Amino acid sequence: MADPITCHILNTTVGKPAHDVLCQLYYLGPLQDADTFAETTVESGSGTGSDIHPIAMAKTDKDGRIKKWIIDPYRDTSEAGISNKSQWTQPKPGLYKIKFYTAGYFKALGSASFFPWIEIHFQIEDPADAHYHIPLLLSNHSYTTYRGS
Repeated sequence: MADPITCHILNTTVGKPAHDVLCQLYYLGPLQDADTFAETTVESGSGTGSDIHPIAMAKTDKDGRIKKWIIDPYRDTSEAGISNKSQWTQPKPGLYKIKFYTAGYFKALGSASFFPWIEIHFQIEDPADAHYHIPLLLSNHSYTTYRGS
């Protein structure tokens, strides 16, 4: 069974899944107005630097998907709805992001990329919605995303 937050990457330049892309999942904090969140993180210095650590990470599989995350065993992840340091119970309402490290993927293809990484921020308002899928459509010089199913 897949985790409640999943993602996948399609390289639209070649029309194939992007495999072996390192991705990190972050829980940024409780739900709040986006402007308030931006002001708070700038004032406190949090949310933008090395003080924020991922709650999980994984590499995309041969189909460009991450169905199961590797949970950080050294971090208190209960704030994001992960119990026993290894299993999701249910995601907590809050602000999240996935950071896709795309430069290494394109370098392995022998190609340059304008974006060394891509961060997609999203919010979970209703944990009962059970599944949050974040697709990334990617090329060397552009990307787009949407809420998947």
